[in-house]
Amino acid sequence: FIQSKPKVPFLIIVSGRLSRKIIPNIHELQQISGIYIFCLNKSRHEEWSQQYPKIRGIIVELDELISKIRSDLRMFAKNKGSTAKIAPSSITSITNSNATFTTDIDDDSSRTLEDAMATVSINDMTCPFDEYDKVSIVSLEQAVAPLSKIVDKIEQMVWIVKQNCENPQDGLTNDESSAIALYTMEWYSKEMTFNYILNQTLRTENKQQIKPWLFYLRLFLQALSKLSSITRVVYQGTNKNLSDKYPNGRIYSSWEFLDCTSCIKTLEDEENFGRTGERTLFTIECRSGKLISNHAHDPSKDQVLLLPGRKFQVISCLNAGNELTIVQLQEMETSYNFN
Repeated sequence: FIQSKPKVPFLIIVSGRLSRKIIPNIHELQQISGIYIFCLNKSRHEEWSQQYPKIRGIIVELDELISKIRSDLRMFAKNKGSTAKIAPSSITSITNSNATFTTDIDDDSSRTLEDAMATVSINDMTCPFDEYDKVSIVSLEQAVAPLSKIVDKIEQMVWIVKQNCENPQDGLTNDESSAIALYTMEWYSKEMTFNYILNQTLRTENKQQIKPWLFYLRLFLQALSKLSSITRVVYQGTNKNLSDKYPNGRIYSSWEFLDCTSCIKTLEDEENFGRTGERTLFTIECRSGKLISNHAHDPSKDQVLLLPGRKFQVISCLNAGNELTIVQLQEMETSYNFN
């Protein structure tokens, strides 16, 4: 589309997930006057993007994006003799590798851009570990062997969960049940915990970094597929005020495993939530949660696991007083299914 308009200057909005793929291919086009990366994690793009001077911003918040584009449009309008003078209809958002659309961005059209940003968030996602089902199902010891230099004391962790695994329920094998126990197992510090390292890796969406995890993911997802999916409200909490991060209607997606609980009272004893201070409580209407308590290292926490590839929409955000914010999320339908 852009190449078909050689004399029309463009401002481009690219989703964070596609930015590394799209920007190198369009940056040198003469008609590209500015590029904006709209993403969930700004720090992930700050270093590599420095080599592309047409990138005018790496932005997380929708209001900031709208404000930045309007400011740039005013600046471009002053450059009467510059090829960077841009018509409002030349704002283009790339939401997946095969589709584009344009939208006006005059003072009366901020809602149109907001709709576009929702489209960016809910675009067709490419699973960063989509090759997991091509590897064989092996024992837990074999599955974690490639992680020996990534997860400290991994052999000790596996030995502990295997010792505690006897006659697993739900038709799971010892290795499958132990894979779930390993995921839920706490260690000396959060940064050394198995699930923390796994989710940090998945968050990068870097296939090379994720590759050593494929055998474990194959075994883990095989185990979870044997558990029935549940539809209920589950809870997650953090000791931060995140009210400004979750405006009504915003849609989020994630390739991480999300750890939740079906019993809100268990959050009182959690180190990252507790009873006092700034806190945000997420109430999530899930439709595909996995109740893993029968196989968790600590079965008392009523743990529910939400699988990667989920999409969530903010239904409402409430200041409940006493420094507590409640964010209501609803799981949306998604094309990805690990069940």
